[in-house]
Amino acid sequence: MEESPLFGTSEEPTRPLTTSEKRAIKINQLKARLQKEQAKLTAVARKERNGQLIALGVLMEELYKHWDRTKRLEFASLAGKTLSGRNLDRVLGAFKRLEGEEE
Repeated sequence: MEESPLFGTSEEPTRPLTTSEKRAIKINQLKARLQKEQAKLTAVARKERNGQLIALGVLMEELYKHWDRTKRLEFASLAGKTLSGRNLDRVLGAFKRLEGEEE
């Protein structure tokens, strides 16, 4: 008797699936399809949000370029009060880059 990892022994007769087994297979297939659809929707939503964040960043950068020194310092102070960690580092780096571009 030869052992097959997928089907057991090769001499075992195959039997038709019961209704409950067919139903379980169908449920698993539907769950997999639902999971794929949810992943697609999540990806679309993430892409939209990323686009919005980039556009907002472009707007803020353009505003920052036209502000006087006082307004820039107020904005930097607000960023320090509002953000922390990596996001604060990124914003402060952007401020530094924008200041360097004007010199």
